[in-house]
Amino acid sequence: MSNSSVLGVSSCHICAAENPLTNKFCGGCGTQLPDTCPSCGSEIPAGNNFCGNCGFDARNTDQPSAVTTPVSEKNQPAVRDGAPAREAALAREGAAERRHLTVMFCDLADSTELSGQLDPEDLRDVIAAYQSAAAAQIEKWGGYIARYMGDGILVYFGYPQAHEDDPERAVHAGLDIIAKVNHLDVRPDLALHVRIGVATGVVVAGDIIGEGASEERVVLGVTPNLAARLQSLAEYDTVVISDRTHRLTGGFFDYEDLGPHQLKGIKDPENAWRVTGTSQTTSRFEATTEAGLSPLVGREEEISLLLGRWRQCKSGEGQVVMLSGEAGVGKSRIVEAFCRRIENEDHGTITLSCSPFHSNTALYPIIGCLERVMNIERQDPAALRLQKLDDFVSACGLETDDIVPFVASVMIEGATLPEEHLGGTPEQQRRLVWDALLSLLEAQTRQRPLIMIGEDIHWIDPSTQEFCSLLIERLRDLALLLVLSTRPEYQAPWLGHPHVTTFTLNRLSRSDSEALIRGIAGAGLPDNVLNQIIERTDGVPLFAEELTKTVLESGSLELFEGNYRLAGKMQGIEIPGSLHDSLMARLDRMAPVKEVAQIAAVIGRQFDEDILAEVCQLDLESLRAAVEQLIEADLIVRQSLPPSATFQFKHALVQDTAYESLLKATRQRYHLDVAKALAARRDGHDQVGHDQVPAEILAHHYSEAQAPEQAVPLWKEAANRAGERWANAEAVGHLERGLEMTASMPQSPKRTALELPLLLDLIAGLRILDRYPDALEALEKAEVAATTVNDDEALAHIHYMRGNIYFPMGNLDGCLHEHEQAQQFARKAASPAMEARALSGLGDAWFMRGHLITAHDSFQACLAVVEQHGLTQIEPVNRAMYGHSKLYLLELDEALKNAMMAAELAVKAGNVRAEMVARGSSGGKILFDRGEYQEARKQLGLALDIAAKIGARRFEPVNLAVLTQIELVEGNRAKAVDMARKAVAISRETGIRFAGPLAMGALAMATDSEEERRLAISEGMAVLEQGCVGHSHIWFYRNAMDALLAAENWEGAEAIADAAEEYISPQPIPWMNIIIRRARVMASMGRGQVDDQTISEARQVLDDAQEKGFIAIIPGLKAALSRAAPSKHQ
Repeated sequence: MSNSSVLGVSSCHICAAENPLTNKFCGGCGTQLPDTCPSCGSEIPAGNNFCGNCGFDARNTDQPSAVTTPVSEKNQPAVRDGAPAREAALAREGAAERRHLTVMFCDLADSTELSGQLDPEDLRDVIAAYQSAAAAQIEKWGGYIARYMGDGILVYFGYPQAHEDDPERAVHAGLDIIAKVNHLDVRPDLALHVRIGVATGVVVAGDIIGEGASEERVVLGVTPNLAARLQSLAEYDTVVISDRTHRLTGGFFDYEDLGPHQLKGIKDPENAWRVTGTSQTTSRFEATTEAGLSPLVGREEEISLLLGRWRQCKSGEGQVVMLSGEAGVGKSRIVEAFCRRIENEDHGTITLSCSPFHSNTALYPIIGCLERVMNIERQDPAALRLQKLDDFVSACGLETDDIVPFVASVMIEGATLPEEHLGGTPEQQRRLVWDALLSLLEAQTRQRPLIMIGEDIHWIDPSTQEFCSLLIERLRDLALLLVLSTRPEYQAPWLGHPHVTTFTLNRLSRSDSEALIRGIAGAGLPDNVLNQIIERTDGVPLFAEELTKTVLESGSLELFEGNYRLAGKMQGIEIPGSLHDSLMARLDRMAPVKEVAQIAAVIGRQFDEDILAEVCQLDLESLRAAVEQLIEADLIVRQSLPPSATFQFKHALVQDTAYESLLKATRQRYHLDVAKALAARRDGHDQVGHDQVPAEILAHHYSEAQAPEQAVPLWKEAANRAGERWANAEAVGHLERGLEMTASMPQSPKRTALELPLLLDLIAGLRILDRYPDALEALEKAEVAATTVNDDEALAHIHYMRGNIYFPMGNLDGCLHEHEQAQQFARKAASPAMEARALSGLGDAWFMRGHLITAHDSFQACLAVVEQHGLTQIEPVNRAMYGHSKLYLLELDEALKNAMMAAELAVKAGNVRAEMVARGSSGGKILFDRGEYQEARKQLGLALDIAAKIGARRFEPVNLAVLTQIELVEGNRAKAVDMARKAVAISRETGIRFAGPLAMGALAMATDSEEERRLAISEGMAVLEQGCVGHSHIWFYRNAMDALLAAENWEGAEAIADAAEEYISPQPIPWMNIIIRRARVMASMGRGQVDDQTISEARQVLDDAQEKGFIAIIPGLKAALSRAAPSKHQ
């Protein structure tokens, strides 16, 4: 018998094309196909009235088919009817499942020869006897006969009743069938033989389709085909099994390895095994079982977790829940189901929606959220927007003057902060905005409990992430539940808080998938269709949702008595095997709408009607009709109504599929059309109904259109705007996108002119973010570009920036060399600004070497050039360093004056980095040494805030180390130890050679542990030997001396004093000199050396410190004097 008929196809005798059995003519060449005998399955050539094999009358189409009915009622095998329980199971609704199935195909050998030897009626009896014998063994081992095909039998083990050992059962049944058929005594002169193939795999097992004589069960998958192909390999009276079946049956049987075979219709070679008999060894395979149906479609645990956290929030204990999972796994569905559970409770809900196109647009989700909760429409003029904001704030019970100006500054075009705050630093302004936003949230939670949903935070912009971090720190005492959804690759910065819970989602079970699909369909589906959907969606809810809709829209199903049934054969209607194919199939059936969806996908996840209409070049009526079809198809959702209608793809993956279906050339053309439309809107944004189009959005479309000359200036503009709003990470992202575009251009002066400014800005941003390796790599590219065009000023800038990066890295020689080069190119370019920067860099280089007097002179020279040429932007940081250097000359009044002046200048200029240096590295240290501890704490705290906000983490250890000393002065040793350890940890992350030794010295002072003190001092000395910034040397020596003096390690303190003296010997400084003198005299007194000379020296050091205002070192010296010579110290 032909295997093709078993598989539901027949081969054309002219062109060999495979055709469904229902075809009358070949789909390949048009030849009339022979009929198949419904009794024995043999082919009946065109024109024949009877089957040549069994004599079946082909003219009588009312006779039953052997596919569903055995050859005679008298000899009908009982297994087809089965037990009542099995029949009930098959009849019930919802029996279809994804199954791990073992399939057997059993064929009676030489049936064609038998048909030539026997009378048709005798042949019928032989086949019936064979079928009955086989059926008895199949029933014995728990198999299910799915179909009789003449002399072939298709059998399932594991459906509809599964057993934990179905592969073993199938092989046992095969061996027993061989034994029973071999011993059939149907005729004295006739010996019957069978060939059996067995395969195991995942299939979709369906329910009954058709009715009456056409009724059958369907299993979809490669496994039945594989079993049939393996049967063709089998010799007489043997069982051949697949490699997977062999692995599962293991030691239950003995085998002969038949090696790999390339089987027709099977993609990869299959290793076949002949079963030679049962073995003495046994092993047991545990089959997996499907879980029962859940009313919550498999997410009861997640929803219970949310409900529990919600109860805590209602009692005033704020909670955060992060739902993490792959795209399409159902994060949003869980949140929606949770919200439905509590919809009758008094609460508010707000949503932050992140976007892949706005991951570098500061506060994008927050602004969108505010507009939604305040019912602000896109066409609303600024005055109306402001009024809606004012009304909302009033409704929250807050003073509008305290909130409205600050919120308006980030969400209404043209709005600014109140005049009294315009002079503040960006950081100060940002803090005001944060406080206002947090006040709004807190006010709402006072009115009623609040749920805040953050969607797709893997696309969150850094500024919104920062706001969320602040919110998470403060919400513990609020009636607020923050629910965040994200993909697994996102690393949240707020993990570890006790009120933050992360839940990773798994895919749905088979039973849950079935419930989901039935819910989407709204009516029962044919089981074979349901099973195909479950198999191909593999437990991903989004895949299941979209593929179900594809099937419903295919026209292959019709409603009948409240359920769907097949309207015809599924043959010829392709059910996509993946989500991408599913969505494309839906789009292909909507010809004009498909292009509209593709163009919308180019615009973005969210799009509005007027841009879409302009790019599609459709009249408004036609466009709206197309969009309505997309809405009806559930591909997109409407967000607002005309005249300013906006829409959104229901899922990001829907947009991706539509977008990726476009050819690259078509995609680029659409991006260019979108860019032109947005550019026109941008030029006329002051008109009613037009918002300003962000530069990064326009740049994105020009980039995807491969239009670098238009895109690059826009990326630079976007970076500049981000930098102005302290969004340095976003600025760097924009610049990197711009450089990707210049890289696509051929080398030319035009490319260099576009590339060089981007590189210079990128280097500055990378330096702020402490991304030194990336910055050095960018410097190499910038130097090549600047050299190519002979741009001396740019070369001066490049050498200056490289020197600045070598400074925190501890590269002493490199730092000095680069700034000397910068000075030479600055003079060659006759650029006062670059010469001032080069002098500033030289000050840093000499500072780094510990030549602090020369550093002081360099900063002084820099300020002279600044004042001569009015270079106000350069002054703040250099005046801060000038004040810092005066500290080491023990000119503390002048030092403080210049540091505070620098802070004021930085605030006016909006230079937050210079403000950070002025308040922390300079002002904080000076104030501490002057004994003004509270003011020092304040300034250092402000510097720490700025460092954290702008991502300049390498400065944090400097400030933390000085704060450690303040905590020690105030008696807070435990807090001091924690602070010092944190400083050391951050130093290790950001570059140990910048502030590591300084932090280690602070730790040595703070700790009570002798071992920790020893290790801190030892490691600090080792890092100093590698080369460090000058302040790390002198502050480490100072702190290490104090630590050892406090531990009464007099020799150790003196050794550190000797090392400090050697370090400054090329250029001694008063500050270090008096600290060395103090350490030595305190060590002497500690040993009990209280002679007049020692006491006199101690008093002289005390007098010198008091005269210079060096208050911080006085208490320890006074205490030592009191202990050493109480009477002499009166």
